[in-house]
Amino acid sequence: MPYKSTPSAPHGFFVVGLSNRVDELLAAGSFISGQQIAKDFGVSRTAVFKRIQQLRKLGYCIEGVQKKGYRLVPRFDGLLPLEIKTRLKTKIFGKEIITLDSVDSTQAYLNKLAEKGSPEGTLVLALEQTHGRGRMSRSWSSPRGGLWFSLLLRPSIPPKELHKLTLLFGVAIVASLKPFGIDAALKWPNDVLVGRRKLCGILLEASTEADRVGHVIAGIGINANNSFADLPSEIRNSAVSIRDLLGTKIDRAELLCGILKNSEDLYLEASYSGFSKILSLWRMSSCTLGQKVEVSSPDGILSGLAVDIDEDGYLLVRCHDGLKKIYSGDVTLL
Repeated sequence: MPYKSTPSAPHGFFVVGLSNRVDELLAAGSFISGQQIAKDFGVSRTAVFKRIQQLRKLGYCIEGVQKKGYRLVPRFDGLLPLEIKTRLKTKIFGKEIITLDSVDSTQAYLNKLAEKGSPEGTLVLALEQTHGRGRMSRSWSSPRGGLWFSLLLRPSIPPKELHKLTLLFGVAIVASLKPFGIDAALKWPNDVLVGRRKLCGILLEASTEADRVGHVIAGIGINANNSFADLPSEIRNSAVSIRDLLGTKIDRAELLCGILKNSEDLYLEASYSGFSKILSLWRMSSCTLGQKVEVSSPDGILSGLAVDIDEDGYLLVRCHDGLKKIYSGDVTLL
């Protein structure tokens, strides 16, 4: 069931609303009576009680005391609109947030909203995805505990430059992991690795017409507080989670806010000055360049030394018969 955040609320409180616009009013740190909530939003006391129960099921820690009312208790590691909004330091990204308990795919959900005109920066995140997907229509395991979200972009760039946004988000994610003590690296084009094991994947899907970009949905999946045991057996040797790396859970809201801030900064940089700085930062964070690689692409399989990315963000591989430019494909580090 979706919950949305809105920028402001009366009395300085925070609003957390359902998509049907029947809202709840909760004070962070102080009690407010059910009667007052009902009055402020023109709903019945019964409706207030039902909505409180729904919010609790979603993960909000709401204390109820007789003759005092309800109080929102701050909780650790909550992927909840209120907790995100209070920390978010962005201008565009995440200004509208929709949290889903469970969804087939945040990409598919947000794409429908994009087609209806949702603004740039709209964020959809889910506690779990039942049919999460990665590149080339592959499935993406998305159990509870991970960080699964999609972000709506409406960039003013030609379609031929869209793939650079994947590199942009990779750079932002690596920077956002550092405060947690995680030294991650980037495998071209869309993977974030730690010790050659996959921690995060990035998926960009776009709606384009001729030379115009309608919208882009950036999907990011991070193995955060899900453990090794939560992953499918077939990927356990190639994947890793933050929880397993650190031996403890992290505050996913803090990580999310870091990613949104860092990616927005780079996004604005690209819109003003192009992608040259971002490409340089990607090179600095790469675990691909300077490595022997095998590339599976539509043109077949080739192997060689990954020497650089060009000014368009494509991978350059030196093979026995010369330098090859890789536009798309799967890269395996040898």
